[in-house]
Amino acid sequence: MTADLLTPLALAALAVLGAVVAAVLAAADSAHRSVTRQDVTGVLEEQPDEAAAQVRRQYEDAGRTLASVGIGTVLGETLATGAATAALVLVLEGWVLPLIIGVLGSALVLFCAASVAGRTVGRRRSARVIVSTRHATAAARVLLWPVAGALLRIGATVTPGVAEDPYEAAAAARRGVDRALENEHLRSDERSMIHGVFELGGTMVRELMVPRTDMVTVPADGTAEAAMRLFVRSGFSRVPVVGDDVDDLRGMLYVKDVMRTIHAPRDPRPGRPVSEIMRPARFVPEFVPADEVLRQMQASRVHISIVVDEYGGVSGIVTIEDIVEEIVGEIADEHDRVEPEIEEVEPGTFRVPARAGVGEVGEIFGLDIDDEDVDSVGGLLGKVLGQVPIVGSSGEAHGLRLEAEATSGRRKRLSTLLVSRAPRPGDDHHPSPPEDPDDR
Repeated sequence: MTADLLTPLALAALAVLGAVVAAVLAAADSAHRSVTRQDVTGVLEEQPDEAAAQVRRQYEDAGRTLASVGIGTVLGETLATGAATAALVLVLEGWVLPLIIGVLGSALVLFCAASVAGRTVGRRRSARVIVSTRHATAAARVLLWPVAGALLRIGATVTPGVAEDPYEAAAAARRGVDRALENEHLRSDERSMIHGVFELGGTMVRELMVPRTDMVTVPADGTAEAAMRLFVRSGFSRVPVVGDDVDDLRGMLYVKDVMRTIHAPRDPRPGRPVSEIMRPARFVPEFVPADEVLRQMQASRVHISIVVDEYGGVSGIVTIEDIVEEIVGEIADEHDRVEPEIEEVEPGTFRVPARAGVGEVGEIFGLDIDDEDVDSVGGLLGKVLGQVPIVGSSGEAHGLRLEAEATSGRRKRLSTLLVSRAPRPGDDHHPSPPEDPDDR
């Protein structure tokens, strides 16, 4: 009886059974690895309560499910390969040639049926597959979990903590996104945006802030009228309020509050002190991840924060737009223009980009300018003023007169300057009046 059962036909049936089991469990494995919670929720709305509960248990207990179906896939492939090889040995004379043919043939069949077909179907129709394979998955979880669980415990002993490593999980998620995007018709900027979401958690807020050297501030003892002039010239709508120096930061001043003070219908007060108009400032440590700061800003509805170092000193400021730009790229202002080339606007006066080199600009006037501290004319003006240039700021250096003409971008960086020769002593020249300190 036993000899009759061990016929090539019976062995072939075992091989087919093993291949089917391997294909089904491989599809289930691929589906559970690919499906999202949203997909699962959507497909379970159409299922009976009992089926939905079974699938939900399998999905929530992913460790046991994946380990069990993985072991089942290997066992099915082993059964199919062994049975097919034994059948060929019985049919063909000898054993060397049948063994080679059996192993190679079985491997080819299993590769096509299980590894390719099963996993492809599971990946493409993951939500449907986890429902249709729930019974096979349940059987694997019951029968094979003792073996799979033992192997997992051995692995956890050999490499403790690896499974719980959040950084490895995040890296695996990024690799999954890379693979998913390879075959999608997405532009490079769209891919960069998706990657920016993942990288935000690893970006410290100090990497995105406007440094303190580039901050435009208003003195706490200044007036609302002077602050309004600063807002108009700088183009900002919010500026920090400082006392004795930048580290003595008192609060944050908003242009809308200043406008209400100056243009109040009943009691306009253009001379009201800034210290009475400012709002409390919000502070964040410079080593906090950018995604955490973004969540805090969304919760508090305060879209600008002062970044401080470990000693409490002011490092810079960061806005919600700075963080969003890390994801979507630079946000251009609707009035921004392409950086112009150097042009002569009137005899002896040239409009130059703020990034133009000091040597290049010096050549226009026949001057040999070499400043070891700065490289650009915008930086040269900032050095002369000792502060961030805003529209209308002017100064003289290396025989040239520099005047800030325009800013651009969301951060209102200096974009163009007007450059001319500085008047020589005795020239009929009337310098512009000194800048009101309250305008800064």
